[in-house]
Amino acid sequence: CFCFCLLFAVTLGFKSFQHKIPNGDSVPHPCKPNYLWHGVGHENELGGGSRNPFGRDFDAAGKTWTVELCRKDSDGDGRTNGEELGDPNCIWRENAIPDKNAFSHPGVCEPYDSDLCRSKNTWVQCQKEEFKCDAIDSPDVKNVTIRYPVTSVPSQETTYFCMTFELPQDGDYQMIATKPVIDNEYVMHHILLYGCGESVTKADTVPSSCGMGLSDCQTVIGAWAVGANGECSHKDVGFRIGQNGFKYVMMQFHWNNYERRSDYNDSSGMTLYYTPNRRPNDAGIMIIGQTFLEIPPRKEHVETTSVCTADDTRMILQGPVYVTRAFNHMHYLGREQYIDLYRNGAKVATLTNEPDYSYDRPRFIEYAESIQIFPGDEIRTRCVFKSTTKSVTTFQGDATSDEMCFGFLTVHPLSNARSLQCSSWKNASMVSLFQSSDDCDWRVFGNASHPDMAPLYQGVYMHCRPLGQCLEECKEAVKRFRSHPCMTGTRGEYIMWNAGNVRTFEALSFYSKVRSCDLEILREQLLTQTTNGDDTNVGARVLPKLSALLVAAFLALFL
Repeated sequence: CFCFCLLFAVTLGFKSFQHKIPNGDSVPHPCKPNYLWHGVGHENELGGGSRNPFGRDFDAAGKTWTVELCRKDSDGDGRTNGEELGDPNCIWRENAIPDKNAFSHPGVCEPYDSDLCRSKNTWVQCQKEEFKCDAIDSPDVKNVTIRYPVTSVPSQETTYFCMTFELPQDGDYQMIATKPVIDNEYVMHHILLYGCGESVTKADTVPSSCGMGLSDCQTVIGAWAVGANGECSHKDVGFRIGQNGFKYVMMQFHWNNYERRSDYNDSSGMTLYYTPNRRPNDAGIMIIGQTFLEIPPRKEHVETTSVCTADDTRMILQGPVYVTRAFNHMHYLGREQYIDLYRNGAKVATLTNEPDYSYDRPRFIEYAESIQIFPGDEIRTRCVFKSTTKSVTTFQGDATSDEMCFGFLTVHPLSNARSLQCSSWKNASMVSLFQSSDDCDWRVFGNASHPDMAPLYQGVYMHCRPLGQCLEECKEAVKRFRSHPCMTGTRGEYIMWNAGNVRTFEALSFYSKVRSCDLEILREQLLTQTTNGDDTNVGARVLPKLSALLVAAFLALFL
């Protein structure tokens, strides 16, 4: 307990100085791509202990950012501290936003293994923690490695690629561990391994762009993110593969090519460890969290929440499940994350508690005794972000420059879970939002060729022009389409919001047509309310929407 408190105090101590230098919370690690060096002035990358050359100069400067400190080259690599920290002109002041992102570490000579720097960097630790999982050393455990062939990484910041692989089918197995095989550390953001349904009957020969995934492969059974060295399942659980489990898996890569380089290739993958000596329970990974984020810039503390409600757990669980493992996931603005379990309005368990969250050092929380979740329980997630170095709003998104607020819970038995997705959009439950009802059948609504939907889709296609003038016939077609029960209320709001995130030209074109008459329809509503005498607080209700639409129209025309 004393050691933990001491470590926590050291962590808080170095973080209190991060805001005293430009980009103090986002200094890149000199020899671990995608990692940050959190204790910028210390030899220990997490902070505390002996100071590095920059730390000694920072201390001599009175622990403040001065012009002299900015112009100094503490690590002797030929670049000033200001150039390395994103303040080349030495004009930054505390609480301001730096001109540039941090380029390199001001206390570590770089390139760290060059002839100039090698003798200066003998104290720098570049080794990563080895994967430890005693179970994989058992003689009954087999392994198979699945990897992408050498593939060109697109020259864009965020790319999702997918490839299906056949798993061993000569027996009835459980997968009990996974270990990443990372080929290109400069672009790998995360890997997700999805179990595929019975409709998938062959493997791919090459990977392909896949957006966020494939519809026939939806069950997450493995994951890797920056900072993790592998997954080792709880002794009582495994993921069923082989003759009576998943026969095919889809491995999804998220490449984050921040520099947008065109010369990167990658052939990463995973080693899967499996055994015929199955454990008592088959497991799955439940995903919870908030899918809507708008984090304003220059804020010390921004909090968002999500609830997997009691009604949600009644719908997705047909019996109790047990949580054996949990981990949090945000990006670089994330500072704290907590997941709590409530029953009948009272808190009964803490699933995660990270007041010092770090994106590049994920913590996998294992429980000595599994935590039980019953249908009717509530799972609450809270994420805290710090955006003081941002000059623009940060949204929910896939890139590391975007943000996320998710939790991943390994649960069993899998047979008691109808679904493993329980996230929120704003204050709405995604489970209930997409629960088909008598008036809104999502399978029908999403089928543009269905007899009930074809006239609505065709009306918009034929009479509207994307980002063009609102034609009278278009306005009437849009009204008919948006009056469909699946397009009303929060459901419709979500669909129109999500339309801005789709990656296909056809979908973007269609929903830009749907939005082409927003201003005209809103004006009609305003006039109708005024004519009917219902003008109480009309301005307060309508003007914010009108302002947002005008901004959107301006951006569409001029950007």
